[in-house]
This record gives sequence, C-alpha cells and structure tokens, in this order.
Amino acid sequence: MPNGNLTVNRCKIIYNPDIPLAMYRELASHIEQIEDVTAELFWQESREFSYLGSQIGGMWLNCDLNRDLAISSPSQVLIKSILNHYGNWVAENKK
Repeated sequence: MPNGNLTVNRCKIIYNPDIPLAMYRELASHIEQIEDVTAELFWQESREFSYLGSQIGGMWLNCDLNRDLAISSPSQVLIKSILNHYGNWVAENKK
C-alpha cells in the first residue's frame, strides 16, 4: 500500500482512489495524536465538482523538527499503519 518515505519534515499524502472529506478529517485526527506530527488537509485541485469525488485533494504531514531531523521510527510505523487503514496512498516529499 504505502509508497514513499516519511523521513522529512513535510510530506504530501494522496489517496487513490480518493477518500471522502469525513474520512480525511478522521484520519487527520488520528495522525495528530502522534507526538510532534500535525496534519493539514488541502483542497482538490480540479475545477469540476463531482458529487462522487472528494472535496479534499490530500493531506500534508508536518513534523516538528525542533527535536529531531526526522519522524522517529516507531512513529513512522504507527503513521503508516494509520494511513494503510484508509486505503492506497502515495507520499511525496516536499522539495
């Protein structure tokens, strides 16, 4: 399921197929329970509205780098487990 590395301070997560807004909010709530990690949803980029599509395009995962240079290994395992629960996802590291 996962495709990508979560070892940077900001990572873009996109689900394919899309998941609904409510699921993204629930997912963000679970992710934000992990110490030093925050989630930020971003809007769908498509200009065409679809009742069957998601209003959300994906989520940014942010890590507070005041402590470390990366998300800790146990936290990465937990994050990936949570992300996998919601379906197929891809991670893109911010350049």
